[in-house]
Amino acid sequence: MKAKIRLLWMKLHAYFSCFFLPLTLVYIVSGVLYMFDITGEVKQEYSYPIAVKEWPKNEESAAQIVVPLLAKYEHLSLPEDYSKRGGGHNWYGQKQQVSLKLDKENQTSQLIVKEYDVWRQMLMIHKGYAGYIFWLLGILFGVSLTFSLISGVVISLQLPQLKKQSVVMLAAGTVTLVGLFI
Repeated sequence: MKAKIRLLWMKLHAYFSCFFLPLTLVYIVSGVLYMFDITGEVKQEYSYPIAVKEWPKNEESAAQIVVPLLAKYEHLSLPEDYSKRGGGHNWYGQKQQVSLKLDKENQTSQLIVKEYDVWRQMLMIHKGYAGYIFWLLGILFGVSLTFSLISGVVISLQLPQLKKQSVVMLAAGTVTLVGLFI
């Protein structure tokens, strides 16, 4: 490999590594904490009883009820990720969870807002519930990580003093992965 091309690979490897290091640390720390069942806490929970004439059937009609209430009670805006579970409407984001719940026994409904601490916010980034920007950064991080690994292999296979050990490690990694799948 020519020196100019090798230098380009090294520069790209370095620049991507520098740019994505902070996000990498968020993913590593939140992943390790999650493995030890440290998921963060709900630092504040608010519950507001509300009167609903007709229970909303879809996200749009539920959002029309919830958005004005969030503004009225001075909460953050409605998170992007939506789920309809347990008969309620739920939105998840990096900083909070918002739920519109119906108690069928008492025929009452309520808005519940759960605000997260920093650890839970990191976990929400890791799980992909932090909005479109973090989702996009996560995809780009995956591409960058793949590029960094490939560029590291390409560079190590081009250097005579590293080639033999690199081939051995590449083979060992491949055998380990195949062995774990079998």
